[in-house]
Amino acid sequence: MKALFAQNQLDTQKPLVTESVKRAVVSTARDTWEVYFSRIFPATGSVGTGVQLLAVSHVGIKLLRMVKGGQEAGGQLRVLRAYSFADILFVTMPSQNMLEFNLASEKVILFSARAHQVKTLVDDFILELKKDSDYVVAVRNFLPEDPALLAFHKGDIIHLQPLEPPRVGYSAGCVVRRKVVYLEELRRRGPDFGWRFGTIHGRVGRFPSELVQPAAAPDFLQLPTEPGRGRAAAVAAAVASAAAAQEVGRRREGPPVRARSADHGEDALALPPYTMLEFAQKYFRDPQRRPQDGLRLKSKEPRESRTLEDMLCFTKTPLQESLIELSDSSLSKMATDMFLAVMRFMGDAPLKGQSDLDVLCNLLKLCGDHEVMRDECYCQVVKQITDNTSSKQDSCQRGWRLLYIVTAYHSCSEVLHPHLTRFLQDVSRTPGLPFQGIAKACEQNLQKTLRFGGRLELPSSIELRAMLAGRSSKRQLFLLPGGLERHLKIKTCTVALDVVEEICAEMALTRPEAFNEYVIFVVTNRGQHVCPLSRRAYILDVASEMEQVDGGYMLWFRRVLWDQPLKFENELYVTMHYNQVLPDYLKGLFSSVPASRPSEQLLQQVSKLASLQHRAKDHFYLPSVREVQEYIPAQLYRTTAGSTWLNLVSQHRQQTQALSPHQARAQFLELQQHCCASPLHPCHQPQWPQLSQHRDSWTGTVSCGGRARGEPAQCP
Repeated sequence: MKALFAQNQLDTQKPLVTESVKRAVVSTARDTWEVYFSRIFPATGSVGTGVQLLAVSHVGIKLLRMVKGGQEAGGQLRVLRAYSFADILFVTMPSQNMLEFNLASEKVILFSARAHQVKTLVDDFILELKKDSDYVVAVRNFLPEDPALLAFHKGDIIHLQPLEPPRVGYSAGCVVRRKVVYLEELRRRGPDFGWRFGTIHGRVGRFPSELVQPAAAPDFLQLPTEPGRGRAAAVAAAVASAAAAQEVGRRREGPPVRARSADHGEDALALPPYTMLEFAQKYFRDPQRRPQDGLRLKSKEPRESRTLEDMLCFTKTPLQESLIELSDSSLSKMATDMFLAVMRFMGDAPLKGQSDLDVLCNLLKLCGDHEVMRDECYCQVVKQITDNTSSKQDSCQRGWRLLYIVTAYHSCSEVLHPHLTRFLQDVSRTPGLPFQGIAKACEQNLQKTLRFGGRLELPSSIELRAMLAGRSSKRQLFLLPGGLERHLKIKTCTVALDVVEEICAEMALTRPEAFNEYVIFVVTNRGQHVCPLSRRAYILDVASEMEQVDGGYMLWFRRVLWDQPLKFENELYVTMHYNQVLPDYLKGLFSSVPASRPSEQLLQQVSKLASLQHRAKDHFYLPSVREVQEYIPAQLYRTTAGSTWLNLVSQHRQQTQALSPHQARAQFLELQQHCCASPLHPCHQPQWPQLSQHRDSWTGTVSCGGRARGEPAQCP
């Protein structure tokens, strides 16, 4: 701007004399002054962003924070992040004061009392800028094998080109309503029969229209010069690494979130990737201006010596502000209360009439009610277990156990996740460091929580005492068909799917499609209420909830789908399936009653099945008439005299006596499987006790206690 004024010899005394000079000044101010031509709204960001204001201009949006300037008394606005309208796919309002900006490679969530006005303004800008644009942005990956088609990744910007005929002298077209329509005669931005033609990074080709949507015109778009760099964020998003996409996008778009002060020097930007120190550098409060701890005025330590590393190390005094830059004062106050709870749980502050369980439950509820505070909680616990110099001998140990519990209940943000994971891995993999085992367990809990949503039921006093004593698992009884018992080690984050996989592994089943056929049931009221669990249900949550309802509850393991063929090698597999199928067979669910006397073939099949049942009990003697009656479905037994059935069973005795009980059960299943495939014996899948009619969308089974988030609690 100064150069423009000097070029036109302008100053405060000389008015602007030409319209062209006026336009030049306005244009320069618009393009070079970051927030001058913007409408500014109050807004706060999600975890650790430090956002205080949102600016909307003709080129995009900017996330702002007010900082103290060198000379300005009122401070100045600092741009934390900037997004052009080319980056923004669309904007939604999940709730009244919440804005969700959906970008090519990430989502930005903001909270503002004027969310509706912001959305309307942004929508108007996006609509206007895309009206005459020849650019589109990919909303999904398209990686065809045909070289004539244009391959791209989600987030790539494609320049549309006029449709070209496939060969010189030929035209491309399609018959529409008995009329040939040539593609090159269509409107330039028309549907083109579901296909577009464009170029990206020097490559050209056709691609489906439904995979893209309009993007801003070139005047508002900065395309990358190198394909690898420009597509990095999109590729990261394509492999479901949102955190990586955010980091790549941040490097591509400009400076880091926090501008470094001169005191840190150039070396401050060279931190190892994904360390907690790097996270602190980007998202923590400025250590040079923030009161370090509660005794700042009494501290004899020089202010200049307080560094970012100090903010990640143990402190004996409560914090006065949050570690992460939180613009809302109420959140900052909440963070100081949270830190006091951390200190109390670790024994570094008096409990003041509370128990360990009270402190822990309050902390977990606070993180559950305020998702924005979860990263702050993680950072506070990491701070207190780093270089712990507490006078309490078990302070650090209790801090690690607190981290173990928090990771089981609440996930961190995608931004913090790689940093926290790196911290846990460094501890667990560095030889000689203490707490390696629990650090590995914390990492496993965190991954489980990200996948399954975290525990729901607060820990009981018994569970908390066990965890504080270093016992992180319990033995839980699971009943298989026929009364088979399996006592499995259940950890804090064990879910129903883990149990299914462990029992299936005992039965030599390793493929996911096999796991899908088995379900864990919770049984209460002396077997009258049977309810299948969601695969995402945490077993300890189920146990805690059921103990409040019925202390005599049971957990069953059953097969519910029968798509995979039966196997006969593994003894547990055969026994489990034999015990589950046998009751339904004896109820007559696998056979139909003939109108007249049963055929000779049916009599032979049923009598052999009876003989196999007798041998499966490890009996060598000839069964009695009463025993034979127990081996045959009642509706079939009544069609023939008991003595006749005994003679038929005796005919198979010599053959079955050579078998072991395991072989007898395997042959029973094999023969029953063959019988069910026969038109003489229409087979039905095994029947279960009456279940609730509410279907769970994830498993296709009924939801009940120990449910995942959002699932109903009704049980039949």
